[in-house]
Amino acid sequence: MVTSPRGGGCDGERFTGTGMSGPAVRTLAACVLAALGGCQQTDSRTQDARPFWLEHDPASTAVIDHSAWDRFVSRYVLRDPEGDGVNRVDYRTVSRADRERLKAYVRALEGVDIAAYDRDAQVAFWMNLYNAAIADLVLDNLPVGSIRQIRGPGLGVAGPWLRPAARVQGATLTFDDIEHRILRPAFNDMGIPIHYGLNCASVGCPALAPRAHTGANWRANLEETARQFVNCPQGVRFVDGELRTSKIYRSWFREDFGGSDESVIAHIAEYAEPELARRLAERDAIAGDFYDWRLNGAE
Repeated sequence: MVTSPRGGGCDGERFTGTGMSGPAVRTLAACVLAALGGCQQTDSRTQDARPFWLEHDPASTAVIDHSAWDRFVSRYVLRDPEGDGVNRVDYRTVSRADRERLKAYVRALEGVDIAAYDRDAQVAFWMNLYNAAIADLVLDNLPVGSIRQIRGPGLGVAGPWLRPAARVQGATLTFDDIEHRILRPAFNDMGIPIHYGLNCASVGCPALAPRAHTGANWRANLEETARQFVNCPQGVRFVDGELRTSKIYRSWFREDFGGSDESVIAHIAEYAEPELARRLAERDAIAGDFYDWRLNGAE
């Protein structure tokens, strides 16, 4: 079965039992899919973020217009309406005009010369592009109960993570490319894990921010989302006295949170409310993990 961590953006499981590293498996999977005619060749810039996507202008003070996305999320994202720590998107009430504005916003981002901006503007750009393209994809495929029902190319692929999300700087990028070949490798040193800025339209994902990310506010947005996620049952739970966490922390991206159970617990404790922090202080291991793939719709 061909899947990738979180399905790329937030999907399935890692390969198991292959004895191969993640990059080697992804390369093999790409070759298999290409041989089967299941996907197009990937632009070489998506294979490694460093040579191309790290280009930036540290002296730039230019800003990217995210006002269309800001209007969309301020109108349709409901802040934790069920008290479970999940921001819901009222997909069913999105007007035809707002759907067209969302598509126009994604097209506008495709035309941005991203190398001309500083890194704060860039990381906000990539997170907004990912989130807006996912929302647009969900709207195009309603009704669905889970993002994994929207299939991409290839055999046994759960979710749309290998589908083209946008074309930037002449490169056609999938959701996998944006998360795993650009954001994670190129912006993993920005002080807070980018996982809190991405939303895969699932209940189990860190909440979709009710405001657009910008170069000026993205850290504050991610800090708020981190606190919301850690202190809700989608992020951390105790089951029969044992600590369990979201798969984001353990099965999928533990290396992004320090690489060990101890480092994950220390990270979680930074955002934990007092009672949770007290219980975390008594643990040095994570007993298991979980993820909820239901659509984060208001219904």
